[in-house]
Amino acid sequence: MNQLDLKPDSFASQPEIEFFKRLSPLMRCGCFAAAVELITDQWPTTELCTFASSRDIEVSALAIDALAFCGDKSAIGKLECLLRKPRSDIHRRAENALWSIWFRSGSHQAIGHLKGGSKHLEHENYLTAINQFSLAFNADPAFSEALNQRAIAYYLSSRFQEAIDDCLQVVALMPPHFGALAGMGHCYAQQGLFHAARSAYCRALAVYPYMDGVRESLSDVEAVIHRQKPAA
Repeated sequence: MNQLDLKPDSFASQPEIEFFKRLSPLMRCGCFAAAVELITDQWPTTELCTFASSRDIEVSALAIDALAFCGDKSAIGKLECLLRKPRSDIHRRAENALWSIWFRSGSHQAIGHLKGGSKHLEHENYLTAINQFSLAFNADPAFSEALNQRAIAYYLSSRFQEAIDDCLQVVALMPPHFGALAGMGHCYAQQGLFHAARSAYCRALAVYPYMDGVRESLSDVEAVIHRQKPAA
């Protein structure tokens, strides 16, 4: 992030100026442990959400980054709104912050299993990954990301209906989970259920309109649906 000369006549309020002046140097120099300590000590999630809505773009961006480090589930509604901001430096940060919060929103035990499953997923050990993600969800049934990661492992194992079932549970627990909505679309498309895929992709893009890959997938399934229409 570039240094910003915040002046009294800028868009930033005095608390926003103080927040930026104190946190920005730590973030710029990569002193993330010190940044986390400062954020935790000085600014609760509610205040970071207020800063994230600042009219000053640099303050807003820094606050979203702070939420990625330290925000809790109470920030999800604000971050979901920011996904629809046209500026890429805002909606991409909001996306990153949401993934960070989703991944750390389980119990300590559940997060441990999730991390283990993620390592196996990375190495294409899908069955072991599925088992680890199942353990994570069993340890914390409110931990939606355990199910979302298991859905990914099911998808990569071509177990599409099981992946859809998990995605449906994820969305029930975490309605703005654009990843699960997009994942459902991919699974439906693999099964040849193109109308269902179109619906899932549209729901994902309603939450987060700037997913280019999902928009391309939507275009592909709409082309298939158009070709399948009976001739008049």
